[in-house]
Amino acid sequence: MSLTEMLLSVVIMIVVICGVAVNYTNVRERNQEHQTMQSLEILRANIEQIYGRGPYTGISNETLLKAGAVPRALQSGTSDIKTHWGEVTVSASDTTYSLSLASLPPSACRSVTNLATQSWQSVNVGDLRIYNRADNTQVTPSAVLTACSGASNTVTFTGP
Repeated sequence: MSLTEMLLSVVIMIVVICGVAVNYTNVRERNQEHQTMQSLEILRANIEQIYGRGPYTGISNETLLKAGAVPRALQSGTSDIKTHWGEVTVSASDTTYSLSLASLPPSACRSVTNLATQSWQSVNVGDLRIYNRADNTQVTPSAVLTACSGASNTVTFTGP
């Protein structure tokens, strides 16, 4: 085998390894986004099963964890709820509750906001409302792209 053939073989192996690494990263990110979306839907269903139609006052990360409402994928200790990217903050009033996901990169923000249809009363990215059931608004791709353009995004889902 000549030196040229060996160098060509090494270059091909490097290209293949880089391709595998890039694809692995993309697949892993998509799996994390999918797992987060499923876990949020389970958490929403569990909150509504425990609290019914309210009042929701008193809901907190700690009470949801103690009640066993938080899926394992979102559990972090005895008082924290987290996604792969950051904290989940729970807040509530008499008639609504909110789950805020912090530090989402643009791709995760876009994927997670697709939950906005029919399951939630409203969905905000930062201060921008992208969905509101009461107004019968539809989530549009352009609204999601605009809302999720920051390097780190906070998405707030409000229910029921």
